[in-house]
Amino acid sequence: MRIFSCPACGNIVYFDDQSCTHCHSPLAYSRAERAIVCLEAGAYVDADRHRWRLCRNFHIGCNWLYYDEPGTDDYCYACDLTRTSPDSGDQAHHGYIVDTSHAKRWLVFQLDELGLPIVSHRQQPDGGLAFDLAASTDDQKVMIGHLNGVITIDLTEASDSHRENLRMLLGEPYRTMLGHSRHEIGHYFWQTLVSDSEQLAPFRVVFGDERQDYGAALTSHYGGPRADWSSNFISQYATTHPWEDFAETFAHYLHITDTLQSAGAYGLGMTGPADDAFTPEIVASLAAHPGVDFPAEASMADILAQWFPLSAALNIVNKSMGKGELYPFAIAQPVAEKLAFIHSLVRHARREARAF
Repeated sequence: MRIFSCPACGNIVYFDDQSCTHCHSPLAYSRAERAIVCLEAGAYVDADRHRWRLCRNFHIGCNWLYYDEPGTDDYCYACDLTRTSPDSGDQAHHGYIVDTSHAKRWLVFQLDELGLPIVSHRQQPDGGLAFDLAASTDDQKVMIGHLNGVITIDLTEASDSHRENLRMLLGEPYRTMLGHSRHEIGHYFWQTLVSDSEQLAPFRVVFGDERQDYGAALTSHYGGPRADWSSNFISQYATTHPWEDFAETFAHYLHITDTLQSAGAYGLGMTGPADDAFTPEIVASLAAHPGVDFPAEASMADILAQWFPLSAALNIVNKSMGKGELYPFAIAQPVAEKLAFIHSLVRHARREARAF
């Protein structure tokens, strides 16, 4: 995440702020300009004299703008990706929708930063990206998942106690709403960037053959995790099937790049130990000074050279506050190679999108 400033007074403001805490100017996020802007009379007029207004979902914390023209439905781009959702006025679900929608906007912001293409279900009803938000009840369980561009999210996982109980039950080291969104968007990008493309054969070399029976693989996974999973996979769930391995690894690519961008934006830099995969010569000279933007020529090894010392330091800082590790995962060499495949995929997709 970047650091933003109030256009009126220069005070630091945050990505989701609706007003400046210093001068109280009304603020909004312009996706078109990738910037925080000030509103006047509830609107923003850009340099081309186009008028933008605040998303209809401002009451659930959305501060994004939509283009004010005839025929628009008053929703910003991120909120317009939601296909179905409970009534946001329903007090039983209001807080869950606020937290889930915030995670979705954060996800879309990062995808924009990486230059990854998003095709909305409005543009492409069959296979376009959409979010269905629903809350589990005693009578009906909502299954988080992805199918042909549609990501289903269980809103009740926005409840810390509910989500933590599930995390412990499933033996997971990490479980968040943003993490769910990043995992499921990995399935979407497998569908749009890998399936039926020249990337499919290299994918099978790195992740395995996705044509194996998914149902049987899932049954096998829940029968007991592989003993050697940590040597080849980022998580136990990644061992289930090549699709899940890709989605889990894609989510970690987003974790790593977003955290490094945030650290760089706030000037966090350090020198420290790296992973065992690095040579003593590299370790001796290693200094992590994360940049806000990774140069196009940066390799995944370059990124991990920044990530290992930073994540190790942040883990210790978290423990100093009596909490668990911020990043409770180990990246073995096979996982680094999978991350490198995804990094190459992202760079290729960004180049293709810019060329178009």
